[in-house]
Amino acid sequence: MAELKNAIILQNLTPRELKRFAKVCEPRDYDAGERLVDQDALGSDLHILIEGAVDISVRGKGGEDVRVSEVRKGDVFGEASIFMDLPRTASAVARTPCLVAAVGRDSLFDFCERNPSAGLKIFGFVIYSLLRRLGSTSRELAAQRESVVTAADLEDLGACFPKSVEEMMGGAGWKG
Repeated sequence: MAELKNAIILQNLTPRELKRFAKVCEPRDYDAGERLVDQDALGSDLHILIEGAVDISVRGKGGEDVRVSEVRKGDVFGEASIFMDLPRTASAVARTPCLVAAVGRDSLFDFCERNPSAGLKIFGFVIYSLLRRLGSTSRELAAQRESVVTAADLEDLGACFPKSVEEMMGGAGWKG
């Protein structure tokens, strides 16, 4: 777990805090293609990617997975699950063989209670990370809405076209 020092969430921890934190982590290995997290499943683990790459996807309208982002070495995912028991909002699938340090909610809270300075650093990062994702999602939603054709747009477009063959022929009618 020496690689934990490279995780963005833990970069501000002292060596002593990092050593204590490593004791509450559970190392997990995953093969390429293996699911780490399923959308809609309940879970309370925070995941820190030590090695490998993970694809994050959400279920599309047709039930297929739609890739929305990637998690790289040193990144975290599953932060929201440490606050409450809600279904996961996305799935995580190992794109390459992966090593993950998983930390359960109870272990994390216990660690933070015993190490308040480290806890503030960790939760400060978690809140920042969640707010950053929310901002990104809001910008994507705004861009999507701007690109959607409204009923008013269709009405305006329809006003440009003739309503009948006679109108199209300039009022002269059809002479076939």
